[in-house]
Amino acid sequence: MLKYGIHDNRGFLLLSGDIGTGKTTLINGLLESLDDQTLIAMVSDPDLEKLDFYNFLTHAFDIKKTFKTKGDFLVHFIHFLHKSNEEGKKVLIIIDEAQRLRYEMLEEIRQLSNIEKKDTKLLNIFLVGQHELIDALNETRNRALLQRITMKYLIGPLKNEDVGEYIAFRLKIAGTEKKIFSSGAIRQVISFSNGYPRLINIICDHALLTAYVKGKKKVDGAMVKECAKDLHIKVEIPKGSQAGIRFFDRLFDAIRHPLQYPLLGILFYFGFLALFVISAVIIMFMSGLAPAWMPDKIEIRSFKLPAMVSKYVTPSEKSVSKPSAPAATPKPASNPSSVPAEGGVLTSSPSSSEAVSKPTLPFEEKMYIVQFPPDSNEFSTDGYVLLDRIIDIALNYTGLEIHVTGYTDSSGDVSYNKQLSRFRATVVKSYLVGNGVDTDKIAVSGMGPANPIAANDTPEGRQLNRRVEVLVRSKQ
Repeated sequence: MLKYGIHDNRGFLLLSGDIGTGKTTLINGLLESLDDQTLIAMVSDPDLEKLDFYNFLTHAFDIKKTFKTKGDFLVHFIHFLHKSNEEGKKVLIIIDEAQRLRYEMLEEIRQLSNIEKKDTKLLNIFLVGQHELIDALNETRNRALLQRITMKYLIGPLKNEDVGEYIAFRLKIAGTEKKIFSSGAIRQVISFSNGYPRLINIICDHALLTAYVKGKKKVDGAMVKECAKDLHIKVEIPKGSQAGIRFFDRLFDAIRHPLQYPLLGILFYFGFLALFVISAVIIMFMSGLAPAWMPDKIEIRSFKLPAMVSKYVTPSEKSVSKPSAPAATPKPASNPSSVPAEGGVLTSSPSSSEAVSKPTLPFEEKMYIVQFPPDSNEFSTDGYVLLDRIIDIALNYTGLEIHVTGYTDSSGDVSYNKQLSRFRATVVKSYLVGNGVDTDKIAVSGMGPANPIAANDTPEGRQLNRRVEVLVRSKQ
């Protein structure tokens, strides 16, 4: 996304994330990938006075002059931007730790972004900072700057399932593909780091050193706990699966060392015994060998289902065919307003304690077209409606595959258009995955100006051709 922001002269771009999520690392990776055609000024400490900021920029861009007034700086800087544009070069200012910018400096930076030609922007500015930056930009006095930000991206911590792969990757770069960290150690790293890469690095480095000092060739959970204690890393209130991680760690320890955890050990063994007895009774009952104390008949009582929130998916697009078997037809809820119309599909969202299986009804393939406004990579309101409809289908039906294909109009370089079309298709995929759709169901491709659905010689036709087609169908 950062590369695209530079390539397409998007102007302002915002990259935000919490401490330790890898913002600066990502920026450094970007800088290493750019060629000499991109002129860069990297501001790591933005807490500067106005003239100091201007003179820092001129030094970074090799403008051999020191300025004492803003007017003198602007005259030379505007000339520099136009000359760079004529030479086919991009000009980029990256402001790291941008949450430290004062309001006065944000205004100065906004005014710099006004330097542009009629058909293109001459200056790209990346604001990189923590969440406080978003709070500052949302202030009323900064709304003029906020409106100029064309692309925004938030970096979050790693997901629990990605931490093990991240550790394995760093070990591979360091020179080994051995599984040095045990499963228990990885669970402890997740627990203490909450998925923040910087904390993962620190904990793992200390754990490797601890293992080396102890003469061990593998890091276990106890070593990670010891390192976290030495580093004074406190575990915050467990979130989601992290509570389960620590419970199961203690349970496994209780199984291995029952004398150290007598209460958990007793609970586990009594629980295992109870499970064994229940399983034996069920087997006896199913085999016709029920003990004498069990009743000959089981009374079947009727009861009312709890109220459920119902969502009605209209079949106007004929994306779902009617079930062929009566048993597969969903029953309407007791609320009359929830009863579907003819041919509709009623899906329910029960409470978390109720088990719901996804329907496996036959599914007729359906094509959705998401339009992108000119010079934008954000969906229109109609685009969000279509994507939300696709998400509903993907989450409620099994055995589906989703093909996301991007297209552009015919203006511009074909190679660039193919990259742009794939980028937009990836944006659509990211939205679907971010709302719970399995990434393995989604295939992405970019076709550029191929397969136009309208003539490219009119603005209306070009607008129609700038699209992403989303095909939803049953797996072949």
